[in-house]
Amino acid sequence: MKYVDLSQPIHTGMPVYPGDSAVILKHDRVYSREQYNNHSLETGMHVGTHIDGRMHMLDVDEYIGNMPLEQFSGRGGIIHSENESVISLKPGYQEIIEGKDIILFHTGMDRFYGSEKYYNDHPVLDISICKCLAANNIKLVGVDMPSPDRLPFEIHKFLLQNNIFILENLTNLDLISEADVFEVFAFPLKINADSSMVRAIARIDI
Repeated sequence: MKYVDLSQPIHTGMPVYPGDSAVILKHDRVYSREQYNNHSLETGMHVGTHIDGRMHMLDVDEYIGNMPLEQFSGRGGIIHSENESVISLKPGYQEIIEGKDIILFHTGMDRFYGSEKYYNDHPVLDISICKCLAANNIKLVGVDMPSPDRLPFEIHKFLLQNNIFILENLTNLDLISEADVFEVFAFPLKINADSSMVRAIARIDI
């Protein structure tokens, strides 16, 4: 088997969604001084590669750390939607979605990660494909961009209302673009929060 890292790195000064607080990662204990090393992290939950839980945009009291682990792993499918400003349901997409647990959208936007273009010009998902995802009981949707939509975030709300969690800021989807069969693993921290940073990976049979 081959493992492909789909995650963005976490570091001080890393890109954050416009308006969010900066990430501060400190090496606050140094071996030469204290005889051990330690790092501290000050961050929101919506930085880097992360999962939006239902509590993020719905009026529910439901911490992501309490969700079943099965929600965050399963059979993956990938939809190639480069150069599409609105990703709607097209011939062939239904076949990709059927029988899967997790659907990833490869838009190629990760090459602009952290830029103004990344946050202001990314594609959006159309409700037609979201209804198809819900009808096929998809439990997790992943995108290589900061969001599947923009204000007022109706796509976010539709997906979360249908128990489809949202995995954002993926990268390296081109490395699994030719895989016929793969699994996705993106486990959140066991944390009392609406959402969580994750280490997202794909496992491919070779």
